[in-house]
Amino acid sequence: MGTLIKADFRTKLSLKLSQYRSKDKTPEYQKEIFSELFSKFPQFKAHVAAYVERNYCGVVINDEDHSNPVTLIELLSPDELRMLNRWIADRSRPRFTRQE
Repeated sequence: MGTLIKADFRTKLSLKLSQYRSKDKTPEYQKEIFSELFSKFPQFKAHVAAYVERNYCGVVINDEDHSNPVTLIELLSPDELRMLNRWIADRSRPRFTRQE
């Protein structure tokens, strides 16, 4: 049985998120973006949970253990944070034109 994600897909991205710089590899910047996405977008939180459960066997993301992004930021590498954040840049671009 699947889990229902209570997400409002009409929620607007903040200015910072809508101007996300995917090529910026600064760990502090990526952590800031990750924290905002994780806190405000249940669909992103579900995506992160699926990624962690698939790649870190035995680690399950739930609201009791991971109600905020801090523990996940400590678990994930800077490259993984950046990769998970990239959905912002990719969401408005057709897949066949992405160059990176």
